[in-house]
Amino acid sequence: MRKCLLLVFTCACSILHAQNAVIKVAGNYFKTSPFEKEFSQFLQQLLSDPSLSNKNTRKKTDSTLFFFEGRYGTYNPFFFKPIQTRVILAEKEQVVVQDSLSILHTIYEYQLIGYAPPGIQGINDVKQEFDKINRRFMKDFSSYESSELKKGGLIRDYMYTSFPFYPFTLAWASNTDHTENIFAITVRFQVADNWAYLPFIVKD
Repeated sequence: MRKCLLLVFTCACSILHAQNAVIKVAGNYFKTSPFEKEFSQFLQQLLSDPSLSNKNTRKKTDSTLFFFEGRYGTYNPFFFKPIQTRVILAEKEQVVVQDSLSILHTIYEYQLIGYAPPGIQGINDVKQEFDKINRRFMKDFSSYESSELKKGGLIRDYMYTSFPFYPFTLAWASNTDHTENIFAITVRFQVADNWAYLPFIVKD
């Protein structure tokens, strides 16, 4: 009984710690956070934001998942001055293996993308932003996995072992001639009872 209580307490502490970390990321960098209000209110605020232009919305149907993107005119949470900042909110289906069973989860990916100026300075801008945020939040997660991009760039996924998906990802990338240098922050979550939350798996 004590072991079960300890396991539940440990998992509860982990999920709370990780949820707080993702909430901090969303609150500090995204103009509209999905964790501060009911999900329907968050969605309405995001879709009707007057500071967004070039909006593209695809509603959820029997054959398609929800997708939204837009471009901010003046909003900039980065230390460098981007030439463009985009936001994307998209539903994704992800297969998660749990107890030898493959379970299909529907999650939301909320992404903020900053486009730095072309050239070496732009590459340095996105690299420095990556390093800055990595140092700030790396300690809040139990582990991470990194993968390098062939044309230049790095993707780092952060997680807790009890999570069925990566709740937080940082990435920077540059194309071959360095005319497009981008930095991206992604948070992932699920929605239940009209609230965004982070699920976890209790393992035996």
